Amino acid sequence: MKPDQDIVVIHAVGDVGPRRIEYGEPPESLFAMVADKIGEADIALCQLERNFSTKGWLQYRSRPTTWYARVHPDNVKSLVYAGFHLVTNASNHCFDYGPESLVDSIEVLRRNGIEVIGVGRNLEEARSPAILERKGTRVAFLDYNSVLPEEWEAREDKPGCAPIKIATYYEQQEYEPGTPPKVITIPREEHVVAMEKDIRRAKEQADVVVVSFHWGIHFIAGALADYQFTVGHRAIDAGADLILGSHPHIIKGIEIYKGKVIFYSLGNFAEETPHHLKPPKGVFPRVMSRIYRAGEDEAGGERYGGPGDKRYTMMVECLIVGKAIKKISFYPGWVNQRAEPRFLTHTEPEFEEVVGYVDKWCRELGTALKVEDDEVVVWPQA
Repeated sequence: MKPDQDIVVIHAVGDVGPRRIEYGEPPESLFAMVADKIGEADIALCQLERNFSTKGWLQYRSRPTTWYARVHPDNVKSLVYAGFHLVTNASNHCFDYGPESLVDSIEVLRRNGIEVIGVGRNLEEARSPAILERKGTRVAFLDYNSVLPEEWEAREDKPGCAPIKIATYYEQQEYEPGTPPKVITIPREEHVVAMEKDIRRAKEQADVVVVSFHWGIHFIAGALADYQFTVGHRAIDAGADLILGSHPHIIKGIEIYKGKVIFYSLGNFAEETPHHLKPPKGVFPRVMSRIYRAGEDEAGGERYGGPGDKRYTMMVECLIVGKAIKKISFYPGWVNQRAEPRFLTHTEPEFEEVVGYVDKWCRELGTALKVEDDEVVVWPQA
């Protein structure tokens, strides 16, 4: 829907990781096929998976393949061209190159007119909302990370991200030794309580509160960890009006809880993951995706590969009327081998493929989708 004087439009997409400068290409080219549609929003946001910096050093606890999670600052031009006003940045990559790189990246974003949440120079800044006012409506945004190595979290005097740490336990289900256990995940209570306080405080300052979480399970289709239900539901109980999830790199199901929508994962949107490049000496190759998706064909590409469902993407559209959310939907999309997204029309077979994939996991959560031309309505339910 195009913006109207009485409607505030929010567009939100998943993981973005531009590195066009490293390829010697115009940074604007990454979003060339989608910028016009993104730009129809009053507020547009994405999940940023990179640091825009040349500072810092690769951290000891960083994942084996995150040597590319720091990119030249000029890559911010990709986000500027796409029309993003805000990025969520709390993630397992935000501290890959330490405090200098993170703080430098925050400054680069803000100098270019893009607000950043979920990270900061200290814990207070990382937990602070961005409050954007459009057409007399104030919208608050908060962001948290549950996928973080030790030391990635911010503290009173240390840069990092806003944490919601999770404890993992294993419970035997069968009497036979060696059978798969039940995996139990429990969020740290003090972190959830801190989140609830943040949401209540934001609700006092804004009409609508949107909360983003970097959470969940990589690559496994449809799989959700039980802590996600606990955290997501408590966020809504505290006053959140919409929840946006990232991290799994594939789209997950959508739940409606007490009339509020939870997108458990928006998937990748424009994530240039250069698996074709050799890592620096001393960095070990990653094996997790091979373990999780063993036996599946991978869609190879010059700078974007992985399981076939990594091709599926979406852009959430949230319409606010009278200072309250009126409608939530999404536009299905497709990512090519150069990590470039495009939106699909309902006449394309790929449209049905993406919608069918999302619908499968939504049905397990009791959510019904309704296709209206090129748009898929999530809420209100028919």
